[in-house]
Amino acid sequence: LRAGEKAMSLATFLDSASYLKAGIDVLRDGHWKEHYDLSLQLYSLYAEVEYCNGHFHEVGRVAGIVIKQATVFENKLRVYVTLIKTLAGRSMLQDAINLGMIVLTKLGVECPSPLLPKDIVKRDMMEVKVILEKTTDAEFLSYREMTDTNMIAAMKFLQILLPSSFFLAKQQYFPIIVTQMIQLTLLHGTCKESCVAIAGLSFLLCEYEEFKASDHIGRLAILLLQKLKAEEYLPTVYVLYFTGVRCWTMHVALSFKDMLHGYKMGMKIGDIESAMYNASSYLMNSFYSGRSLVHLKRELDNFERHMFEYKQIVQGRLASVIHQVVSNLVNSKDSLSLVVSQNMEQEGILAQAIKGNNDSFICHVCILGGIEAYIFGRYELAADVVSKRREAEKKLQRKLFFYGMTDFYDGLIFLAMAHKIPDAKWGLLVGKAISKLEHFVQIGTANCEHRLLLLQAEAKSLLGDTKDASRDYDLAIAAAEKHRFIHEHAIAN
Repeated sequence: LRAGEKAMSLATFLDSASYLKAGIDVLRDGHWKEHYDLSLQLYSLYAEVEYCNGHFHEVGRVAGIVIKQATVFENKLRVYVTLIKTLAGRSMLQDAINLGMIVLTKLGVECPSPLLPKDIVKRDMMEVKVILEKTTDAEFLSYREMTDTNMIAAMKFLQILLPSSFFLAKQQYFPIIVTQMIQLTLLHGTCKESCVAIAGLSFLLCEYEEFKASDHIGRLAILLLQKLKAEEYLPTVYVLYFTGVRCWTMHVALSFKDMLHGYKMGMKIGDIESAMYNASSYLMNSFYSGRSLVHLKRELDNFERHMFEYKQIVQGRLASVIHQVVSNLVNSKDSLSLVVSQNMEQEGILAQAIKGNNDSFICHVCILGGIEAYIFGRYELAADVVSKRREAEKKLQRKLFFYGMTDFYDGLIFLAMAHKIPDAKWGLLVGKAISKLEHFVQIGTANCEHRLLLLQAEAKSLLGDTKDASRDYDLAIAAAEKHRFIHEHAIAN
């Protein structure tokens, strides 16, 4: 057991599994009665390590033994956590959420069923937002700590459900879980899992463009993380705050170090799921911010391989999509296989994503596919992909704005269509994209200034205002160079 724990702490999961399996194998008949605590620790940790190794079938077998042999419900909680993470890793998202809800009910926490309407969910979210928005750092850090063991366990399970409820597909659960966790925090006190809930609320508020409150609440999550020394939740908090919130107000590249730290910490502590979310966020934002495609391709080779090795299928598929676009751009290969079929037998990746009914993944594919189609001059196809993304976005709790990048490329695509087809709708869509960028540039100049200037230049050029257009092109080029968006500097040229 001690050797397994030590190997686990060093992230040598295969060694840890071999030590723990050896310990289990030498237990004699009747060990659950004679050595209950030792058996429980060995089996529970072994299940966790095999989850890290991606041996999901073994996790199910071992967890089943613990659930059968444990004498009290509290002793089963640890393997229930591992089972939920395993189900999520296998993309069995609804099963993961259903199991979590069963456990929560036994702990005395009832989640609403059927799910509440969106307006009620938003109202509840805004109520807790107002409370936290008015709370100073000192006041928040002086909150009492949670002592009710059932509530602490419930918070743990609610936290485990968050990735499945948002980052994958079942987004409708995410705001409900976040709000419930914060309500439990305000009622019973803070615990380590409160860091994740508060970071989750910070993340969600960006959808309603509550950026000032979002950043304040996100920083509260970081402060609580530090106060409670909750390193086990650092990867989750980092991906929510540094990827989802801080990039709105600061240059996206300034968060790369934090994303990679979240990845490394997740791998170190065995939180493979959150580690890979940090990694995929790093890869996506690296591409969108214009990092060297040659260097990025090498990183994609490494991360994509690790994601599939650790059975993080959805994140691996997303990395594969980014990898394919990067490879096509590096090789100037106009294949566009994300959004079109390559032959009669092979569907395009977008068609496969739509069949899979994962709206978040559909939107990611559409964003990447739309950019690729635009760069290769396939404007009708790019416009069609934007339409498909917007249809999928209707089902999301938070749209994938990417700090103005999505609206920027939408605007470029609509402008290209306006040049080709004299239809007033393209001009209206361009105007909406520019309006959004005008708003976003007030929040974070570094990510949006050059994008707004370029759209304005293109719009003026479309209307024949060549003098002002030329001035805005020069300003866009200068701003892109200043903020180090080299790829969009090239587009402006």
